[in-house]
Amino acid sequence: MTATEEATERRARLRRLDDILEALEQLNLHEAPELPERLARSLAAHDIQAESGVEIRVLIERVWRKQEGHMLSPRQERRRSSSRRALSRRPPGHDIIESILRQSGTGPSSD
Repeated sequence: MTATEEATERRARLRRLDDILEALEQLNLHEAPELPERLARSLAAHDIQAESGVEIRVLIERVWRKQEGHMLSPRQERRRSSSRRALSRRPPGHDIIESILRQSGTGPSSD
């Protein structure tokens, strides 16, 4: 499997886990008495244990932990981005701040 295919599959798994998480949060908000069978099957498909009588909030935490396994670490994220040398040396938001200062007439001139 290529890196692109792996990244696509990782994002797809995260998306499916997000959908499960949304469904669990809705059940939790509505204080649902039990887990629907379809959702129980979805959890099982992701190797998330959903024993009978388990609280929805516990399942939400299990889904979060499962998502963490699919997230990129900061080091992996840096590898995926362009090289550090290619990055701008200006701090984030500097262009916006400079633009505001120019408009107010107190910033660096554009001569």
